Amino acid sequence: MIKFYKHNLNKNKNYLTKTLGGQYLTSGPICEEVESILKKKFGKKSAFLTNSWTNAAISILLALKVKKDDEIIIPACTFVACANIIEIVGGKVVFADIDPKTKLMDIDDCLKKITNKTKAIMPVHLYGNLFPTFNLKKKIRKNIYIIEDSAHAFSGEYNNKPLGFYADFLIFSFYATKSITCGEGGAILSNNKQLMENIRSIANNGMSKPAFKRFENNKYKPWDVKSFGFKANLSDINASLLKDQILNYKKLSNTKKTIYIKLKKKLSNLKQIKFPSNLKNNNRDYYLFPIGVNRKLRNELIEHLTSKKIFVTVNFKSITDLSFYKKKYKVKNCVNSIKWGEETLSLPFHAKLKVGEINKIYKEINSFFEKKI
Repeated sequence: MIKFYKHNLNKNKNYLTKTLGGQYLTSGPICEEVESILKKKFGKKSAFLTNSWTNAAISILLALKVKKDDEIIIPACTFVACANIIEIVGGKVVFADIDPKTKLMDIDDCLKKITNKTKAIMPVHLYGNLFPTFNLKKKIRKNIYIIEDSAHAFSGEYNNKPLGFYADFLIFSFYATKSITCGEGGAILSNNKQLMENIRSIANNGMSKPAFKRFENNKYKPWDVKSFGFKANLSDINASLLKDQILNYKKLSNTKKTIYIKLKKKLSNLKQIKFPSNLKNNNRDYYLFPIGVNRKLRNELIEHLTSKKIFVTVNFKSITDLSFYKKKYKVKNCVNSIKWGEETLSLPFHAKLKVGEINKIYKEINSFFEKKI
């Protein structure tokens, strides 16, 4: 059996010793420590750990006071959470098509869809391939916020600048299948300290102080609620799993790059397979391994591979093709997204993938296509 994903946590390491020996299990000093590491790594003034990417994004949109008819542009072919968070806060989703080569949001199509109601744009670093945010930023109004969805990337540079440099907000995911994981979790990074303070409050039920900040120097500091909020903060228990992974990510990233190159080199021998084009970014991340095949054969190939215990999935079907969004928005001008959503599947890819497993993946895909000749 070849698993789609394996996490990189060391089962012999006790990540929780410091937390369990301390006073706080919820957001506390461990979260603060990890936030400091993130700020330093990405050169941002503020960082905040959340209990999911989704709640991080909702917190941002609430802080931006997104209201009915405010438009937020996202790529049509990405994970549905990007659209869901806009629906949750009452905004309007605007879908931009993807570039047929890179599968990243098409900047020209995005620019066509900007109106006087556009509040924000959310480009996605899909599969670890970095979206060129600078090329978008220099062409849009200054009052349009850029929120980089970096759930698929934790490293990389564009114009020799780190992830998030050209964005107002950068969002990470530490979900179970991510390269860095704490089971469930996320993070927001930004240089806008005032909005980040609002986000911290919103993500803590609107309270002005988290629990561990209400007792300092043996004195109780009262808290207030000036605006509503909800529960989105991360616990120190979860954050305890992150520090070691973040500090040692370069080694993991290099390992995944080596595996990616080996797998792509092997599969490049098959003319029936195509790959997203990689933009020229320094130290880009490698999170998923998507391929594209004839849409008429895609589901058959999935069935063939799973029957051989090679577990694959689809990342992603165009959101415009999902029942809720298809019915509500009736989008017909995202043809590249729909096409890729019908062609793509993601192969097993993780830092523990072995050469023998790479060979088996190639062998079974080749066998499938030989029978179709």
